[in-house]
Amino acid sequence: MFRIRRDTFDHAGNRLSKEVVHGVTSLSADLATPAQIAALVRRHWSVENKSHWVRDTVYHEDHQHAYAGTGAQVMATLRNLALGILRLAGITQITRTLQRIAADRTRILPIITTATSTNRL
Repeated sequence: MFRIRRDTFDHAGNRLSKEVVHGVTSLSADLATPAQIAALVRRHWSVENKSHWVRDTVYHEDHQHAYAGTGAQVMATLRNLALGILRLAGITQITRTLQRIAADRTRILPIITTATSTNRL
């Protein structure tokens, strides 16, 4: 088990919030050093921020309840594929790019070409 305390401060040094979280790991005491636990937690949040948060804010995925069977998993896979193609093409403005593609579907073609070019793989 581990405990992490997160304090948030403003630029003047005033505490804005304090949060304490607890976790459980299967790592032995030798491997569960503070540095290792911090690295694992950071890695978890990097996945959350790069994938899940983007899918929810761009595609409003948490509000989609119309899928039956494995439909939700299939749609998440397709969304991850689309985000991966955009990132391979070097695009960082995901929302803006998707809005432009929605307005003109042909705008995706140069992005796919860039993402799949032999120079990038």
